[in-house]
Amino acid sequence: MRRHVYVTRLFLLSLAAAATLSPSASSACGYHDDVTMARGLLNWVYPDALHVLGSISAAIAAHRLPPPELAAPDLFGAKYGKTVRSLERLGRGLGATSGGMRGPSVSVVLIEPMLWARFESGESGSRTRVHVTGPEPGDVVLVSGEIVIGEIASGRLTIRKAHELGLIRLYGPAAQQARFLLAYEQVGRQPLPGTAVKAASSKPAVFTAPATATAEASSPPQLKISDNGGALACGPGHH
Repeated sequence: MRRHVYVTRLFLLSLAAAATLSPSASSACGYHDDVTMARGLLNWVYPDALHVLGSISAAIAAHRLPPPELAAPDLFGAKYGKTVRSLERLGRGLGATSGGMRGPSVSVVLIEPMLWARFESGESGSRTRVHVTGPEPGDVVLVSGEIVIGEIASGRLTIRKAHELGLIRLYGPAAQQARFLLAYEQVGRQPLPGTAVKAASSKPAVFTAPATATAEASSPPQLKISDNGGALACGPGHH
């Protein structure tokens, strides 16, 4: 307990220092700003979170994921809009395909732009909020990438397979992680609500599990990231 309190205090002090060094840190967003510091802080709070980037690169090289789009300024918000639509579809999928089982609330961070979204599980389904400042206490934290979420939303990759391949990493109590996978492991078997179905001639990507097992993500203290802690988040205000 004392260690968690110490880590929490040190983390908040780091965020305060980051905000002091960069006036835009509280609203840093990879679609507009450099988020290198934010990624470093993320990897510190959630150990080995950046391993997701390596797993995504390996999956692209093995043709398990499509190649990324050419890097270019998101002048008209097209890339951001596409990502938001994928996240919203994921949220609808979490609410519609849990088989009657209520999974835990989930905070997702997309590691390329450091964009946070939160899916709140309730009696009437899952409520999606995009561009939040970070996780709430008790959330399962899911670290992944834009391509991965897009493939899940399009029905070409399940959450279970993405987890096995290291394309998503989960953080939080082990029981909560297990509950999340039990409720949502098959999300992505088919296009999620709102996703256009591709023509029959389109061949979906084939996914196979690697020979080595994915390392188990550790469970860091659950922190509520305040508006002043946006150095770790792509916080609200840009869009």
